[in-house]
Amino acid sequence: MEGQKEEEYELIPLSPLRKLEKRIEELEKKTSFSQKEFYKDLVDIIRINQQIVNEVVKANDSLRIELARIPPRIEELVEKLDELLGYIKEAASEEVKVEERVEDKGLIKKIEELIETNKRISDSLSELASNIEELQAKLKRPLILPRKPLIPKKPL
Repeated sequence: MEGQKEEEYELIPLSPLRKLEKRIEELEKKTSFSQKEFYKDLVDIIRINQQIVNEVVKANDSLRIELARIPPRIEELVEKLDELLGYIKEAASEEVKVEERVEDKGLIKKIEELIETNKRISDSLSELASNIEELQAKLKRPLILPRKPLIPKKPL
C-alpha cells in the first residue's frame, strides 16, 4: 500500500464535467486549426473549469457546516443516554430496597390474609345467596296439607 498512490474523491455535479468533456471532444475532432478559435475554446474550458471549482468549494463549505453540527448533537445524545441509564439504575435500586424492607413484608402478609378472608366471605355470601334463592323457590310452591285418612284409625 505504501507504493500505491491514494486518490482523493469529492462529490461534484456531473453536468459541468460533461460539458468540459464535450468541448474537449469537439477540439479533438476539428481537423483545421485556428488559433483564434483555439483560444476561444481554451477560455471556455477555463471558465467551465472555474465553475466546477466554485461548485466544489460550495459543496465543501456546506458539507463542513453540516459536519460541524454533528458533534454537539452527539454530545446531547450521550448526555440523554447517560440520564436514561441513571433513571434505570435508580429504579432498579429502589425496587431492591422495596423488596428488602422487613416492615413491608409484614404489611404484605396482612394484606394477603385480608385477601383470603375476603375470598372466604365472598364464597359464604354466594352460598347464602343460593340458599335464599332455594328458600324463595320453596316458599312460592303451594302448600300441600295432609289429607285425613278415609278410614279412621282404631283405638288400641
